[in-house]
Amino acid sequence: MNEQLMKRIQESSDNYSRRLWRRFMEKKAFNPQEEEIFTKLRPLFNGYTGEMHPDDLHKMLTDHGIRTLPMSFFAPGARADLFINCHNSFMNGVPHAHDYFEIVYLCKGEVTDWIDGTEIRLKKGDICIHNPNASNMITDMDDNDDFVLNIILPPRIFRHSLSTALRQNRQLDAFFNQYSLSADNAENYMYFPDNSVRIDMIMELLSEEFLRGEDSSGFIIESTLVVFFAELIRNYRPDPFLKELTEFITDNLETASLESAAAHFCYHRNYLSVLVRQRTGFTFLQLLTEVRMQKAASLLRYSDHSIEKISESLGYRSSASFFHHFENSFHMTPAVWRRSQKEKAPL
Repeated sequence: MNEQLMKRIQESSDNYSRRLWRRFMEKKAFNPQEEEIFTKLRPLFNGYTGEMHPDDLHKMLTDHGIRTLPMSFFAPGARADLFINCHNSFMNGVPHAHDYFEIVYLCKGEVTDWIDGTEIRLKKGDICIHNPNASNMITDMDDNDDFVLNIILPPRIFRHSLSTALRQNRQLDAFFNQYSLSADNAENYMYFPDNSVRIDMIMELLSEEFLRGEDSSGFIIESTLVVFFAELIRNYRPDPFLKELTEFITDNLETASLESAAAHFCYHRNYLSVLVRQRTGFTFLQLLTEVRMQKAASLLRYSDHSIEKISESLGYRSSASFFHHFENSFHMTPAVWRRSQKEKAPL
């Protein structure tokens, strides 16, 4: 990322600081969660007339026990489901959490990213994605030598714009969707070292469009995010065990079970159950359901089989169970989803 763009991002972050500061001074909250935060901190501002950097304010929040910040705190009324700013050394060693996913991209330098006690040494071009509510902090940062880009994304964006792209890779799909299945079992982060030059180009495009803030920027940003995750998928090295397990389930959708998988891999069923949870964040049954849903989407889109026949081919004993799982994954019935895909298909 070029120095001029990094300077513009820094200026944007400082402008955001001033806007946020004015909201505190004007006692202007956008929702009950913000109002609670503002009310708690306003006594600290009495008689204060200067401006505050966002990281100063962020530190004040964490010092007073407010460690999970709402998305609206950063991007109220934004044109896109995304917010970009830069990290500054004011927050060195200050743990915090959010109700959104956070993409940390190191544009230059070398810093340490801590996620719930796990240490990751980031170098130029590395990416670390934090799960919502994971406690994280950056250390060993120098504003003159390091530039950390933060991209904030709410969980809902992964249920529409990016769902198709993420389903191309089981581990990425699991990471972003297991949060909604069970936050307690979700992985805290995903680390992507040694990224391609294309990733830096995509980050530049995302940042440029965010800074433009035009009416069409939201659509361009979401489209660019699809390209971003597709590029991550292209270069991601999958877990061999998860790849083999997913292939086994896919080849045996009608009969796959924890017992049959344990026999296939020569594991005790209890050991396999723990291993699947550790490596995917899912129970075996949740993973089986996810693989079935991926296959269901493919059959609905590319075959003329009836929904009942598709349900049977996936190993469901009743259509009601299939409908329940499909609606949980896609937020619409199989019939509505099939029609929506045909409407999108090129003439």
